Amino acid sequence: MKVTVTKFGDRWDLLAYDLLGSAGRVAELMAANPHLISLSEDTLPEGVEIIIPEITAEEETITKVKAPWR
Repeated sequence: MKVTVTKFGDRWDLLAYDLLGSAGRVAELMAANPHLISLSEDTLPEGVEIIIPEITAEEETITKVKAPWR
């Protein structure tokens, strides 16, 4: 299990992008940390441990596929 600690100004979408490669994975990140979902602030408190969910190899390749026009 991988864990990271929040910094000042961290948000769910930014953490999902930084840790999982896409802001669209915010639901997976939040599902791995249900005890923090009830926080009503825009940003997460500093110094909170966040569990990083495992990503399967198939999901990883989907996020790294280049657009066909590039």
